[in-house]
Amino acid sequence: MERSRESGLPPVPNHAAAVKAAADPYDAAATVPDVTVHFARWRAWSDGVRAQMLHARDLRYGPSEDETLDLVVPHTGAPLLVFFHGGYWRRLHKDDHTFVARGFAGHGIATAIVNYSLAPAVKLEEIVAQARRSVAWLRAHAHERGADATRIVVAGHSAGGHLAAMCAVDAPVSAVATLSGLHDLRPLMHTFVQEWLQLDEARAAAMSPALLTPATPTTVLARTGSRESMDFHQQARDLTDAWRAYDCDTSYAPTDDNHFTLVERLHDPNDPVTTEIAELALASGKRRVKVSTTA
Repeated sequence: MERSRESGLPPVPNHAAAVKAAADPYDAAATVPDVTVHFARWRAWSDGVRAQMLHARDLRYGPSEDETLDLVVPHTGAPLLVFFHGGYWRRLHKDDHTFVARGFAGHGIATAIVNYSLAPAVKLEEIVAQARRSVAWLRAHAHERGADATRIVVAGHSAGGHLAAMCAVDAPVSAVATLSGLHDLRPLMHTFVQEWLQLDEARAAAMSPALLTPATPTTVLARTGSRESMDFHQQARDLTDAWRAYDCDTSYAPTDDNHFTLVERLHDPNDPVTTEIAELALASGKRRVKVSTTA
């Protein structure tokens, strides 16, 4: 299903032309005083969720040691949200992100938190393959743990938003939710991320969901923090603009966040972003969700 648009690949966006300047617009960690404060909070929240909520731990979905996931199912028959963590494909772990299950469980939604191998130990193509294997495994086995494997929403933060969208290119999903996601990887060749991704033009294009076709028309919800660089906002628009041409219902909007507080919203069942994504999952398999489009 990985097909470039018939008109050919669009040019690399101008906003990425010379980002090796002093301020790299993709260096999200540089926009907060101390990113480790966020990471520590995520781990503490996640430890708390694992201690308080019933879950299946370290389910193996693929052959490598890194290919494991945790599954939180609040009730039998719950729709399933598959979450991919961020970290620019090179750091963090599923155990840092169990906290997202708290917000969705409050809406009666099951959450799979996926682990995957990291760059540069493996290439980006293998990371994408692992993400897709996790969704395929859940389709085949999530019902054994009580989740409804026919109602799957893929979601992710930052690099995880990229992986979620690449899963929607591979096979049909009910919806895609991407928070501060990366969808056209060609600009990243000119940033600090190139140190571990080592992309060339062809590989970057082949790994860019904004340049590919979704497996089927789906709903796409993209959100970016208002305190992030314009490049992250453009990344969200790249996906929503491109996939709207494939009859997807797409929505883009900024939130009052930085790159890291945006995903922290998912810890709260009552947060508007959590609720928006939860509504997509609850509607999946019942009706096509029409989400208003924001320019």
